[in-house]
Amino acid sequence: MRSFMMASWSELPRDILEEIAQKLCHNDLYHFGAVCKSWRSFYFQNLSQLPKDLPLALCYPRPYGAPILLLSCKPSSDSRKYACARNETVDRRLFLPEAADKWICGSNWGWLVMAGFRGKAVSLLNPITRCQIRLPSLEGSFCAITKAILSLDPTSYRNECIVMAVIMSTLWFCKVGGGKWKKVKGCIRDIQDVVFYEGDFYAVTKDGSLVSYSGKDPNAEANVLTSQMQRRAYTRRYLVASAGSLLQVLRVYRRRYKNLNNHHHRSYQPNINWMGAKINRTFKFEVMELVKGNSSVLRGSEGTSEINHHWCEIESLGERSLFLGYNSSMSVPASLSPNGTGNRIYFTDDHHDDHVSNFLFSNSQVRAWHDAGVFNFEEKSSKSYHPNHPTDFMPSVWFTPNPW
Repeated sequence: MRSFMMASWSELPRDILEEIAQKLCHNDLYHFGAVCKSWRSFYFQNLSQLPKDLPLALCYPRPYGAPILLLSCKPSSDSRKYACARNETVDRRLFLPEAADKWICGSNWGWLVMAGFRGKAVSLLNPITRCQIRLPSLEGSFCAITKAILSLDPTSYRNECIVMAVIMSTLWFCKVGGGKWKKVKGCIRDIQDVVFYEGDFYAVTKDGSLVSYSGKDPNAEANVLTSQMQRRAYTRRYLVASAGSLLQVLRVYRRRYKNLNNHHHRSYQPNINWMGAKINRTFKFEVMELVKGNSSVLRGSEGTSEINHHWCEIESLGERSLFLGYNSSMSVPASLSPNGTGNRIYFTDDHHDDHVSNFLFSNSQVRAWHDAGVFNFEEKSSKSYHPNHPTDFMPSVWFTPNPW
């Protein structure tokens, strides 16, 4: 009897792999790359040969780390348009019925953090594989999460990943697979942003104070690292880990109201009297780098030591670009930035209260307008991009595809 030896999957001829790749839909990415290392390597080396409706094919030849923008949509939408470069809107959509009527309040490691508008359910969603991970339900108020981040990739570190969220301007956390959300002990209020940096969580307040929390036990005592700055109206603060440094970004915007009774947008919803719109327009960013000293203040302790950490303003981002919004703020090299240029800040509309007001009071006479664009740090100029339909209440969000 003749014996036959089956060929290894990793030894399939290149032309056969190309035939397989051409027939993929984006939901099959996970399975294709999981077959073996050579198949995964083939995918990353041959993105240009894949169908153009694959989100990662848009990033060619930069497969991982290039942010993709999920555009704003109506709350009930079961899909999202996406774009990977300024002024480039793709005709195709990601089919995401899991995100319908969900508030996307965070994004990093290729996952979206979603909270229900009409309920307390919270979950993670990978928009490429559409894999979901349920998180503990919220016990607080309606649509309370304004920002959430993941400490680690839950795909590889599910039992170690911590979700840190800003809820009613304070910090709460839960472990993936854990039982409930917990409020950080001794947490100060007025938190505007949080980031996971060098193994710990860092949070910034409205007045610019910087506080750190243990990445393994957020309930441990916090360290207050910098003192307060002058509080300023119409600003928002972000924290970004960038090339080994921690940056604080101050976003400055103007607010005005516009009468829309005679505006063409009135025709979008004839049953709504568009008497006015609240318009936020970002026009400037200020960026500061954390300069570490030898001591810090242990919050809650007696006889605190002098704060030696301070912020130093910088005039250029060099060959890097920042991406701000409901995603965990990120810094990427120019090679992964739109048009291959650095020294830019790309921002989406994350005026949370305005979006919630739009959703809850859809017949309100005053509506909030979207505010998204790119800031040229060298020229100190800002341009809007990806204009939104006035009824697209759900804001845009950046994410980095992670099909594995």
